[in-house]
Amino acid sequence: MPHRILPNSLPTALRCLKKARDQYLLTPVPAERAINAEQWGKLNPDPALTPPSLLTRLIKEAGEVDIAIGAQGTATDNFNAARKRAAMFVSHFYQVYDLGVARGIYSAAARSYYGRSITDTTIPDLTTEDDLADALEALLKGETDRQTAEGLAFVPMSNPSAAEVSTVRTQFTNLRNPKNLALEKTDREREEAMALLPEALELCRDIYDTVEYFHRKDPNDASRRQKCERWGVAYASDPTEPTPPPTPPPAGGGTPPAPNP
Repeated sequence: MPHRILPNSLPTALRCLKKARDQYLLTPVPAERAINAEQWGKLNPDPALTPPSLLTRLIKEAGEVDIAIGAQGTATDNFNAARKRAAMFVSHFYQVYDLGVARGIYSAAARSYYGRSITDTTIPDLTTEDDLADALEALLKGETDRQTAEGLAFVPMSNPSAAEVSTVRTQFTNLRNPKNLALEKTDREREEAMALLPEALELCRDIYDTVEYFHRKDPNDASRRQKCERWGVAYASDPTEPTPPPTPPPAGGGTPPAPNP
């Protein structure tokens, strides 16, 4: 037998409360309204209410979460593109440097200026944002230190140059901060919405009880559930409920009647 499913999240609570609000507005006869005045006061969309109703505040907070998530997505996409480009430049810088060592253009010993061992031909760890930030700083500092140490014998790196790496580092840094701020705003907006959730879930439970009690005298189970669903009550069939047996064939053989749809 179908059983009711109580809301347990922000989206399901909003769905229940909005349906109850809309059904109330569609029911002009007070005696036919399945929820009471106190419950309606928490659903009332009137913008003149001070303070606004619970549902009005919940919708506002949920909308602000959606806006924050959208802004976070844009900021994250922009940052990820800059992060990927910066990591590529670091990798290419050291690959080209090591090729230059093999050709005798650069000194193997000068790898130490970049925080690498003299024999190290691996790319620095670029797994995390902090790893990449440290690698960018070490690269640019290393190129400056090598220039100071080698003096007139200094051969600057190219493809990419330190100046090119500096440009992508600036892009990486400038986009990292907005991305982090967007993450913080999403967290803050989500926390504000979730602070209202316990009260909203309690209201949903009250509405379920009130609506089902209001329609308790309907002798037809399917009709009663349908009426309750209009007010936001949700039902689901029990997965353990046994399947009805197949319709037996008519006496004397022949084709059994088609099942009811």
